[in-house]
Amino acid sequence: MPEPPERTALYRLYDVDDRLLYVGISGAPKMRMKAHAADKPWWPEVATRDFEWFDTREQAAEAEVEAIRQQQPLHNHTHNISAVLALLPAVRDEPLRPQPAAVSKDSRNVAQRMAAEIRPLIMAGDMPVGSRIPSTQHLITQFRTSNVTIQRGLRILKDEGFAVGRSGSAVYVTSPAPQHLDDETQHVETEISSAEVTPPRRVARALAVGEGEPVQRQETLVQVDGRPIRTVSTYRRLQDALGVPAELLDQVSVRPPTTAEVLALQLPEEVPVMNVFRQVLDDDGQVLEVQSLIEPGNLCIRQYRTPIDPQ
Repeated sequence: MPEPPERTALYRLYDVDDRLLYVGISGAPKMRMKAHAADKPWWPEVATRDFEWFDTREQAAEAEVEAIRQQQPLHNHTHNISAVLALLPAVRDEPLRPQPAAVSKDSRNVAQRMAAEIRPLIMAGDMPVGSRIPSTQHLITQFRTSNVTIQRGLRILKDEGFAVGRSGSAVYVTSPAPQHLDDETQHVETEISSAEVTPPRRVARALAVGEGEPVQRQETLVQVDGRPIRTVSTYRRLQDALGVPAELLDQVSVRPPTTAEVLALQLPEEVPVMNVFRQVLDDDGQVLEVQSLIEPGNLCIRQYRTPIDPQ
């Protein structure tokens, strides 16, 4: 014989100014009040208690969510995840999409804008390595700013490896790339860690492993000329897939670095990272392993050639 539904109280706690402090539900509200008195730092503020009884706990829970959403008590959000969700706007049927504001001006400071104007000229070769960057006086006139700001802009370029100053002389264009960047025989790989982990969802989907199923992850740091140029996270199933690599499928994105990436790759403040999400496939299209490659934005270059079929 099924047990009868549990009568449950929805309670509201108010302070002396009749501000709603907290909303909750309980089948034994007197015991719940004693528990709150013992562990809630805001309990001394409680002046009034209001109880509303429901025939089932499900009914009380629905009323609790609605009360939190509509009345927004002061303290629910600090320790109740369901309350946080309740405070959010109701989810609509249409998918959530960002609504970016229109950009009408460059909000970066003058030093950042100056570096942003010079950087692509260096990268495109219009300011070749070894040439002089325009004089401070020229830059002051061009960007209508002070000497201090110009020096800050030059510091950004120096930190990124695009410029170097010589004492008593000018500031010269240089390349941030290590001397042997393109010579893979000079690349030194160091294994940082290897462990069984629960993979990110994107990796789990690619490897076709179940939710929560562990995989093997290997973390590697790649250096050349003593400088870090790449981190590689490689994910494989615990049971190695049988197959011979036949194809690479890369998805490339660019984003600001995490703190761990700043430290691992020794990144200056203005430099983003390129993230290559790589799937290694066999002849049948099965994913043998997944790699996440993170590279400094001032060093990485990708060249693609795509044949065009004649119409």
